[in-house]
This record gives sequence, C-alpha cells and structure tokens, in this order.
Amino acid sequence: MEQALAADDARVQKRAEQSIHVTQLAGRTYDEQRGRCDWELVARDMGMSLIGCLRLFDPSVSTVPVRSLPNITDWLAEDISTLKSAVSEKFGVVTADEWRLIGVYMNIEQPDCFMAHNICTFSRMTPDMYKAITRHKNDGLKWKDIFELYPIPNSVHVLRDAYHRFKKRDDSKPKTLPMKWSDADTRLLKELVQTYDKPGNRHELLTRAQTAFPNRSQKSILDKSRQIISKPQVITNDAMDRVNKLVDAYGKDWARIGQEIDVSPRRAQRIWTLHQERQKVTLTWTENELDILRKCIHDGVGMAEASRRIGTKTQFGCYFKEQSLKRAMANNTLQKSKTPWNADDVARLLHLVSTYKRGEIDWTAIGKDIGRTVSSCKTKHGELQRNRINSMDNHSQAVSHEVQKQYEQQQSVDWAKIAQQLDLSERECLEANQFNDGKIRWIYHPDEFSWDMANRMTTFIKDNYPKPLPVNYTAVSNYMWIGMSDCVKMASLLRGEMNYENKA
Repeated sequence: MEQALAADDARVQKRAEQSIHVTQLAGRTYDEQRGRCDWELVARDMGMSLIGCLRLFDPSVSTVPVRSLPNITDWLAEDISTLKSAVSEKFGVVTADEWRLIGVYMNIEQPDCFMAHNICTFSRMTPDMYKAITRHKNDGLKWKDIFELYPIPNSVHVLRDAYHRFKKRDDSKPKTLPMKWSDADTRLLKELVQTYDKPGNRHELLTRAQTAFPNRSQKSILDKSRQIISKPQVITNDAMDRVNKLVDAYGKDWARIGQEIDVSPRRAQRIWTLHQERQKVTLTWTENELDILRKCIHDGVGMAEASRRIGTKTQFGCYFKEQSLKRAMANNTLQKSKTPWNADDVARLLHLVSTYKRGEIDWTAIGKDIGRTVSSCKTKHGELQRNRINSMDNHSQAVSHEVQKQYEQQQSVDWAKIAQQLDLSERECLEANQFNDGKIRWIYHPDEFSWDMANRMTTFIKDNYPKPLPVNYTAVSNYMWIGMSDCVKMASLLRGEMNYENKA
C-alpha cells in the first residue's frame, strides 16, 4: 500500500514538474505578431504529443495574454485557417474538453473558437446542388445516400438543414414587389391622417384613403399611416418647448397645434403630456419619497398610483426603484450597495476573498460582511482582477527590457533600481519580468545543500505572500534567479519533507 501511494505521489510530482516546464516553454515560444505559442516546438522539446502538452499547460501561472475575439470580423484569415486545420487534423471528433484544448492551442477564449468554427464550417448550399438534391429526393433516395454523393463536412443532418434553409429563401419563383409610396402620395396621406385620424376609430381615415388611392391595399395604407403617425419616434426637448408655447397661444386645440408642427393631433397631445411630466420629475430619491414607495409596495399599490402619490417620479422610475428595493430586501443588504466603493471596502473585499481557496469562495457570506449584494462583490472583484492583469501586461515588456539590459551589462539585477525607474514596487517588477536567460538550477543534495538560499527564499515568501495568499513563483524565481520548476520543488521540500531550521 505504501509503495502504491509513493508511486502515486511520484507520478503527481512528475506531472507537476512537466506542467511547469510546458508552461514555461509555451511562454518562451509565444509570438506577439501571431498572438499564440508554437505548440509543435513545445511538443518536440518535451518529447510528448501535442495534445499531451496542451493538457499539461497551466494558464493560472502562464504570463501569455489570452486573446478575446467574440466577433467573427475580429479573426484574421490565418487564425481561421489554423483553427480549421487544428480541429480536422489534430483533434478529429471534438469533445467539450477538447474545445478547451483548442482554445489553449489558438490562445483564444474557448467560446470564441467554438463560435468561429461553427460559422466558418457552416455548409453552404448552391443553386445547382439544391436542384440536384431535389432530383435525387424525387427519385426516392434517402438523405444517407444523398450525403454520400455530396459529403459536406460535419454530418448528414447539416446537409439536410442547409437544404431546407435554401428552400425557404429560394428565389426561383417570381415575386411581386410592393408599390413604393411617392413623395406626392405620402404628402396627401399625411394630410388625410392629420384631418381624419381619431384615436380608436380609423374607419373614416381608411374610407377616404382608399378613395384617394384605389390601387393600394388596405394593409399598405394602414402601414403607411402608422409610419406617419409614429414619426418622430424620439420626442426632442425642442419639440416639447414648441408645443408648450403653442398651448399657451391656442389652448388645447390639438388639431391646430398638430397642423402647426406637422404631426397628428394625438401626437401633439402626447408631446405636451410628456413635457408636463418632465417638468416635475427629479432624478434623485429623497428619504420621504422612498418611504412613500415602500408603503405602496407593502400595501400592494401599483406603480402608476405610486407615481401619482410621489408626484416627482415617473411610473417606470418607480418600477425600477421597486425592483431595486426588493432585491436589497431579499439579499438582506443595505442601501450601501448603491454607493460607490471606497478604499476600505475594496481592502476588506480582497482580504475576505483571500481567506478562501480558489473555487470555494462564499460570496453570500462576503456580501453580508461588507453590506453589499453578491453581484456587486463579484463584479468588483472581477474588475480588480482584470485591472491587475492588464496593469501587469502593460508593465511586463518594459520590466523585461530593463532586466535584460542590466543582466547583460553586469550579470546581476538591481530590482530596487528598476522599480524606481519604472515607478513600480519591487514585487510588481518581480511578478512582471519574463526575461529568464542565465537562471541557475537548484537541485537538492544533502551534502551540498545551502541553508542560506533556503532561508532567503522562505523569508521572501513569508514577507510577500503570507497565508492564505497564493505564492507567485514567477516572482520567487526572479528574486532567487533560479528556474521556476526548481523553486517550486524546493519550496515543496521545505514545507514538509525536510526540516528547514537554520543549521548554518
């Protein structure tokens, strides 16, 4: 039993070392112009299969920025060609997990790869193929037999769907185009609408319009009338001010006002009503208004009546505030969820998240502790993580350049000087550097082991990554100027497999 456990531990340790080596090699072969790594070269150097290397790749410790191409127009022709050849030649039948590996191979997010592959391999039916398949169907051939004659990629179901889609948009049958409305006809119908359109009764308008346009259908006249009545869709402030002045001059003579501003009487009345509502509407909610709304919610009063009782809020404004209050009460959170995040809240959020393991974060408990909704905490934490990653990506090239220049000049790196030059902290510089030439190996041997180096590494980890913060071994490797895999292995040994008290 002990031998089996020891073998399992050795296998796990070997896989972890391989994962680190694969991730490092992928970072070294990363081509910024192509936006991806040379995985064929990584597979040759590791002496493994391509898919095996992709499975060992660890994106959590990789410094390669993953691309996001959510729109097919964002894809280059080379990327599309590489994606299609990778799916057909390297993976064959693609499962859900293999789509993740394809995303790693392309260095593009998995959903974007799936979307682009579906669009680019979508079967297109030509008119000649459609006629030939129709002839085969009339002869009694089944879809399985037709697919053997026309093996469009994917499956027989794709061929059948493409055929039926083409059938729906078949342009072989002659179609009659609707008669267009001329400017003169539009002006005449507009005059009829302004004169005879009455809310709830358009019989007289239709009768007179059909007399004026005998060659047009009732549907065509109705559609054009609705188009005229509904314009303009957006009521501007200038239009509301103009209607308000006309009401002061003519009273509520909507027919005359509509004629003045070239709209229907009903539209003119709607513009004036909206103007009156906006005159009294305020954007911010006072405590008195919130109390009235809470009472309306408690009594089951509709939002139209709530708007009338409050007096300074529209029906839709009351509805959205009602939903906000209900969510806050359901999550047992304070109105603080609507206030901006301050530095104390952000620091508290980061501390609480750091106390959990990755994938086991209790957002409900964190939200109650801070006094915000779960959604607000998740969104803020994601924003902080993205800002941190983007900041490191922006500084990585500059830091690596300065490190390379110092190392080539003096065979050592002054991290304090680099941090001062780039206006960063030393830890940020250590985490951002990707220049690794000249790093030494650190292999444990009882007779040659240096406790000075061990104490130096453990002190750095304790000072910069106290528990429960995860250790950034890129920074440890740069600080010690030792390969990352050796740092990981030595830290594992020092944590439990040997006593690392100072024996010097």
